[in-house]
Amino acid sequence: MIDNQYVATMKWSLVFGIVLVSLFTISCRQNKRYGDPVAEPAILLKDITSFLAYREKNVKLSDDYQALDTLSNPMTQGSFLKSISTGRYFPLRLKSDDSTAVYQLSKLEGAVSQDIKTTVKYWGLEELEHFQKEGTALPAYQFTDMDGNVYINQSTKGKIMVLKCWFIACLPCVQEMPALNELKSHYKNRPDVLFLSLCLDSRQKVAAFLKKKQFDYAVIPDQENYLTDQLQINAYPTHFVINKQGLITKKVTDYHALVYALKKEMAQ
Repeated sequence: MIDNQYVATMKWSLVFGIVLVSLFTISCRQNKRYGDPVAEPAILLKDITSFLAYREKNVKLSDDYQALDTLSNPMTQGSFLKSISTGRYFPLRLKSDDSTAVYQLSKLEGAVSQDIKTTVKYWGLEELEHFQKEGTALPAYQFTDMDGNVYINQSTKGKIMVLKCWFIACLPCVQEMPALNELKSHYKNRPDVLFLSLCLDSRQKVAAFLKKKQFDYAVIPDQENYLTDQLQINAYPTHFVINKQGLITKKVTDYHALVYALKKEMAQ
């Protein structure tokens, strides 16, 4: 005959064991070890050329990523970018098993050149400003393009808007136009996507430019006041992705970042 007290004891032992295993599993998950750096900081920070090459190849702060503090604890993207904008830390890319990038704050020690520290600070400030634009409404507008079409906040709601800010004498602005034409063509069967561009230059100058250079976006001239006072643009080209509710989902200065942002918005 089995003793009831023995059975009860065994049951509680089993429960206690399950609890311990669960706690151990949770602890392991919380203390997940992230991958090693893609390269040692001393190599990446050897000089400004090495750092810029690392940034170009490994870091895309406009894309989705996991942010970690110096102790490998997860942190918010806003706090992460604020730390970088101080010029005291840089984003160290860690190896990861999936497609989501992992960046860890890494301190810029005293031996690092001032060129690198200054570059990191202004890079961080720019990325933070872009991040803080997300979820805000585009300032009120009434745009008239070169063909006489009018766009206002109310009429563009319900559509995804891709907005390019540029001027004729901006070489990178012009160089990316063939790629932007391809991007627009890729979404030609999506009437819910608008491709607009705001140009600093006068209507007359834009008309002369478009006779020599193909640009398939709807071009809106004479936008210096809106770009400078309302959008406070200080780098060209700049691109915005605006969702169907009229809110900014991404502000970027890079064509590849624009493609990523638009693809993500289209999947919503």
